Amino acid sequence: MSSEVKFSLPIPKQPLEILLPFPKQNPSEHTIQLLRKLVQKILDHKEIYSVTYSPVLCPVYKEDGGGNNQLFTIKPHWWRNPNGEWEWRDGQRNPENARSQGQAQLESVSKTIHTLALGIRHVPDPDLKQKSIERIEKLLRVFFVDIDTRMEPQVRFSQCHPGQEPMKGNECFVIAIRYLILVDQALLVSGSLINQGLLHQTKESFNEQMVWMENSDQGMKAKNAEKPLWYNVILASHRQFIQGDTSSITLATSSFNEWFTKHPIPQDVFAESLRHDNKRHKCLFTLEPLFMLASLTVPLHHEQGISDGMKKYLRECVEYVKDVEQGPIESPLEDDIRYMARVAWFERILYGRNGQGERDAEGKEEPSGEGWENEWSARMRVMWGFI
Repeated sequence: MSSEVKFSLPIPKQPLEILLPFPKQNPSEHTIQLLRKLVQKILDHKEIYSVTYSPVLCPVYKEDGGGNNQLFTIKPHWWRNPNGEWEWRDGQRNPENARSQGQAQLESVSKTIHTLALGIRHVPDPDLKQKSIERIEKLLRVFFVDIDTRMEPQVRFSQCHPGQEPMKGNECFVIAIRYLILVDQALLVSGSLINQGLLHQTKESFNEQMVWMENSDQGMKAKNAEKPLWYNVILASHRQFIQGDTSSITLATSSFNEWFTKHPIPQDVFAESLRHDNKRHKCLFTLEPLFMLASLTVPLHHEQGISDGMKKYLRECVEYVKDVEQGPIESPLEDDIRYMARVAWFERILYGRNGQGERDAEGKEEPSGEGWENEWSARMRVMWGFI
């Protein structure tokens, strides 16, 4: 693609979901009120998710490792030319490649389970709690356990090249499954209240995924990629859920230290991100797993949090991304207001509740929705209070 050609990114209806470290234990009363409304809305809608409900299922026959239970996703930046050939357009998402919707099913079930789990812990309503437990159990059973609707833990057909025959996934599968981190968090929050047999079966599914990630060719490519951050975060998060803090801390700490050794200054951290035409987006997408990985280096609810050295490193990275200019396809819609609204999430993690929050006339903390169509989504308003 010519560097002189510019394409505009569409403005999302709300910020993309920003995956955050384990939610804090003492949200404000206002946050709990927002959470109650969101939980009730979920319970009222009664939606259930499965990769088998996707409108486009895995086209590879079961005898070749495919089948309806596979998470099937297409690499988003490939476009078909008038001559029928496929070309890669940096940063431009082809809406046609999102039609499979397997990743959308996974993201929806993960966010829903996570929200319900927070409601179980923090909303003082016995009826709402019981209904949330029952809904989580149903969601887990359908998406991860029942043979007809479960997602195969080995995601061999995630991030397929649309023109490849036969189709097969690649090392970017970690991008598609990263939302499973929310399920790990949710079941660490509410697992003691969930049917223990079902919880065990869910852990077995996640353990299968870990084994596949650690031993398959696809997993090894993700581990040895230029940026293995999401790979290490997912493994450490799964270990925290299945095996406990000790195992996850060992992996997260060694992974973070290895990354730091190779990328000691922000210029090194974001060198790959700055090569892209949507470099602001790529920089924030590098910050996200860095924050997640750092949080996994300490036990849950650790009073002191991450080390001072890690805080300094992350702070330098956040300050660096503030000065990143728009990429060729990010101008003019990726403006400073819109960009800095997302940077504020990472600042809030660093500086705590007294840092970057805004307060309305009644003194309630709210994120700024300025620069975003329809302002912030209900879920992200809730999650702001759990940082």
